[in-house]
Amino acid sequence: MSVTGRKFLTSINWPVVSSVLSKHTEITGSLAAFRKGYEEAERQLTQLKEADRAIDFEHYRRILKNSDIVDKLEKVALAQKIVKVDLADQLKTISAFEAKALASAELYVKETAANLADLNETVANIETARPVTQLTVEDVVKAKPDVVQYTEEMVKQGKFTVDGYDERFPSLALL
Repeated sequence: MSVTGRKFLTSINWPVVSSVLSKHTEITGSLAAFRKGYEEAERQLTQLKEADRAIDFEHYRRILKNSDIVDKLEKVALAQKIVKVDLADQLKTISAFEAKALASAELYVKETAANLADLNETVANIETARPVTQLTVEDVVKAKPDVVQYTEEMVKQGKFTVDGYDERFPSLALL
């Protein structure tokens, strides 16, 4: 990975990202898996860079009686060359992950924008609502037409109180 990529990944404040995306477990899980894979690859790379690769063949020639084996091993070791690995498949996997994460993030932005619009509409409704003291019977009937039928039914039955009203709103007449 490039130096710029490493700087970028180490500059991310992972706890903040996780807390912001806590409601989106799929995104959080994918990011956590990516971070874990990156940290494991970085750890392995550091271990390999720090590993001592020099072999003291003279030491083994002194210790072993059969120095031909040491000569053959030395020849094989010196013939060993670093193999370049084709990372195209890994890069495709990363690109696919990136595309999926981007699509998921865009969906999250759309959902958040829709929720924000709904909240703004609710706030506007609350701000423009009339106080209860200014409501008229016509306003109530217009908002909930079945109130008229319910009230007529109660009057026919001779009920002039609403069930449960006294339990929810106790009478203050005794005070």
